[in-house]
Amino acid sequence: MKNIIWPILALCFLAAIPVGTSQEESSHPIVNLVVDVSATSPASQEQAMAERENLKNIYNALLGTPSTMFLTKNVSSSQIALYITQLGLYGNFEFGMSGNDSDEKLSSMSYEDQKAILKSSKEYAESCHVCGENSMPILGFRPQSYDQDQDTYRVLDEMGIEYNVGFQSGLIFEPGHDQDVWPYTVEGYNFYAVPVSTYNLSGEKLVLQDSYFKEDGLSGSQWYDALVGKLSEIQGKDEPLVIVLTAPVSGSGDYLDALNNFIAYAKSKNASFVTSKQLVDMAKLGVRDVSALPGVPECKTCGNDGSSINTETSNIDAENIISVTGNTSQQIANASEEKS
Repeated sequence: MKNIIWPILALCFLAAIPVGTSQEESSHPIVNLVVDVSATSPASQEQAMAERENLKNIYNALLGTPSTMFLTKNVSSSQIALYITQLGLYGNFEFGMSGNDSDEKLSSMSYEDQKAILKSSKEYAESCHVCGENSMPILGFRPQSYDQDQDTYRVLDEMGIEYNVGFQSGLIFEPGHDQDVWPYTVEGYNFYAVPVSTYNLSGEKLVLQDSYFKEDGLSGSQWYDALVGKLSEIQGKDEPLVIVLTAPVSGSGDYLDALNNFIAYAKSKNASFVTSKQLVDMAKLGVRDVSALPGVPECKTCGNDGSSINTETSNIDAENIISVTGNTSQQIANASEEKS
C-alpha cells in the first residue's frame, strides 16, 4: 500500500458516480450499503483511535464494494477526515452530507438555521477531494435520525441536492408512496426520496439499520439473519435492498462479523452492489442493471470475488493511517473559504 503523507490530503475525498441511459434488465439483486460516519466532538485521542478502528474495519469488510458514506460536519472538520481521505483513494465510495452531528434535530430549527447548517456541512464535504483527482460535488443527503421537515426539503432544493436517504419503506414516506421501495420524486421538489429497506421480524416492521437492531437488544446474528432474510425475500422481485450501517455498531464485535458474512453471502447470490447515486439513476431511467449505466463495466465477477469494481485494493491497517499533527479543522475551513 502506498503511504499517504502529504497534509494536503486533509482536504480530499474521492467519489466516482456514473450515470447513464440504458434500458437493460438484470436478475442480480441490487444492494446499496449506506454508511453513517459520525465522530465524537471533542474527541480524546483514545476515542479518535477507536472511531478510526471501527471505520477501518468497515472499509476492510467492504473491500472496495460500491457504497455511500454520509459525513457529518464534525467528521469532515475533524482528524478522522484524514483517515476517510485515505480510504477514498483505495475504495469505490460515494460521499454525501449529513448535517452537523449525530444529535441533530433539524425539524426543531428554523429555515434559516437549517440552511446555515446544511450549507456549511456541504461546503466542508466538498472541500475534501484529492486535488486534481476526480473531484465530485456532494449530491446526497441523509438526515440524522430521519428527522427533517418541509424547510429541510426547501434547503435541499436550493443547494442542488439530488437525493435524500431520509425515508423508510412503509414506515416513513411521502403521501402516496407507502408501497414504494425504489427512489421516487418528492412532489413539489426536485430531489429523490431514497427509502431504506424494512423487514418483518416477529410481526413488526423494522428498518434495516444496525443501530436500531442493537438498541432493541438484538444480536449480530439476528441482524445477519434479517439481512439474509430480506435478500431472500427480494430475490426475483423488482426491489432493491438498502441497508444502513453505523460505524460504532458494525465496526466491531458480532455486528462486524454479521457484515462480513452478509457481504460474502450476497456475493454468492450474485448481488450487484451500487452507490446511492447509482440507485437513484437506475430509478430515473427505469433500468435494473447497474452495468446499463454508462461508465460502469459489466459485472463479470458477481458471485466470485465482488461486483463490477476495480478490486485492486488492500486491507488498511490503522498503524499506516496518517498521523495528524496540524489543525485539520482550520485547514478545511481555509479551503472552504478559498473555494467561495
